[in-house]
Amino acid sequence: MATDTAPVPTTHPIGFRFFFWGEFAERCSYYGMRAILALYMTERLGVDKADAGTFMSLFIAACYFFPLIGGFIADNFLGKYWTIVLFSVPYVIAQFIVGIENRYVVFGALVLLAMGSGVIKPNISTLMGLTYDQQRPGQEQLRTSAFSWFYMSINIGAALSQFGMPWLRTEFGYQVAFLFPAVLMAIALVIFAMGKKHYARESIVRKVVGPAPAPSTTVTGIPVRYESVTAEELAAERALKYTVLTRIGLLFLTVMFFWAIFDQSASTWIFFADTYMDCTLFGVPASADSIQAFNPVFIVALVPVSVWLFKTLAQKGYEVKATQKMAVGYVLTGLSMVIMAVAGSLAGAKQEMVKFTSPEGSLILPMWKEQKLDAVAGNATAGTDVRIAAADFEYDKDKKKLNFANGKVLLKNGTEIEVKDGHLKTVGLPDAAALAAGGVAEPLLKSAEALAKLKTDPTKATLEVMDWVEPGKRVSVWWQVLAFLIITVAEILISVTGLELAFVAAPQSMKSFVTACWLAVVFLANLLINAPITRLYPTMEPATYFLMLAGAMAVVLVLFIPVAKQFNRAMAEAKAKEGAAAKAAEDSTEAV
Repeated sequence: MATDTAPVPTTHPIGFRFFFWGEFAERCSYYGMRAILALYMTERLGVDKADAGTFMSLFIAACYFFPLIGGFIADNFLGKYWTIVLFSVPYVIAQFIVGIENRYVVFGALVLLAMGSGVIKPNISTLMGLTYDQQRPGQEQLRTSAFSWFYMSINIGAALSQFGMPWLRTEFGYQVAFLFPAVLMAIALVIFAMGKKHYARESIVRKVVGPAPAPSTTVTGIPVRYESVTAEELAAERALKYTVLTRIGLLFLTVMFFWAIFDQSASTWIFFADTYMDCTLFGVPASADSIQAFNPVFIVALVPVSVWLFKTLAQKGYEVKATQKMAVGYVLTGLSMVIMAVAGSLAGAKQEMVKFTSPEGSLILPMWKEQKLDAVAGNATAGTDVRIAAADFEYDKDKKKLNFANGKVLLKNGTEIEVKDGHLKTVGLPDAAALAAGGVAEPLLKSAEALAKLKTDPTKATLEVMDWVEPGKRVSVWWQVLAFLIITVAEILISVTGLELAFVAAPQSMKSFVTACWLAVVFLANLLINAPITRLYPTMEPATYFLMLAGAMAVVLVLFIPVAKQFNRAMAEAKAKEGAAAKAAEDSTEAV
């Protein structure tokens, strides 16, 4: 009888290219949108910082809840490919509409974005793994290499979009900026869909008690095979899940506090940098929300170093336990919060100011005395040291902004600056020193080159209340870059190590279950911890707030020590039992 002895290719299958570039575009899209979301809520939708922090936490929580649903749908009904394609459609639509400045539209878009991102998350990597198992059987190193490149595509995409999106927003506004991730998500869908014939052949296995029905197919044409099991086998499977959860549950619980602190980089860290920091990098002004791009940059740079370090230590006989890596990660997480607390203590005190904004830029003006923005309407003159006179004042209670199209900015030294059709007249505008003498706390006007490119379409100028720190009393943004470096090392030690550890702790039949539990940890961290805790940030001094988080990590570290000892003991006992069972089986075979 003839046998197929053709060697298995050692090159990556064609489908990998579609996985790589599709994931690169999708992660660019997701992280780009998320990068500017917090400030979009506060600056354009009128959401206060407490609510914006909560909404960001709930959005991230939802992004890690929907993977549980996505995995269930793919495994039982649609298959991975069609689940990804079908849920990508509302994902693309949501990316296009999130830039519409209406709270209900934006929050509806965020639900669709969380659903699309979350459902895709567990399925695309699993489909890639299946593709390698089918098309490159036995090539485990090749598959590992593919996942490394896949991981790199995620972080390179995140870094590019997190640096690029704030720049697009600053130069062209939020509406134009949000089109960038929308187009990228559409490209990601097209790339992924084009590679269908190069992906793994999918099938679904359903366990039933009693006789197995005849094979069938799903609505998407995926073959369904039924496996007959006994009630006792199902009970044993449930008992095994309980045993595994008992073994890793407390470990996962401590990791939840790490994710709670790490994910605040998308909310409280941005609010802190926006108010208290001089966001200048290498002499170039940057925006507060672009600093988070350092995390994926550090990931790309440090993961290979981490792999080399622990491999070298192991070769020299210094085997570092996974729980020891995690403990160091907790220490570093607390240290990153101490760094943020020190930066907060060095920064000046914040004060409320009035921010005038037009397409030409902004003017930071002294806070009005005994007069509120929402009390001004129609033809009026408002303000104290610097006054604003207009005939068409209109207060937007949803966005908490006072709008007007035509009027004047009246400086305290008698200088008048005209506002016509929502545009600040810049011809003959006083210089920075003269504006300061007239009572302007800080002029933030666009450059002459940028002004030359501005459209002159009629619009509205706005006035809003903002938190402000004197420029000379702001701390360097390099404090936050240092905090990102420290917490990125912690992420490598906790996230990568923890997932691998949990994977090892689970039997072969429960790998997907454990991965789902890992994603649920991030969901719970943002839902149960960040959603309420971030509401405290606007009411506390930053130094106190971040020091509180550092203290929480110190408590978690103390609690982690006995949990780690118990976990290591349980793992050692399980390994001893497996060894004894293997030896008994070997002895039985020899006896036969």
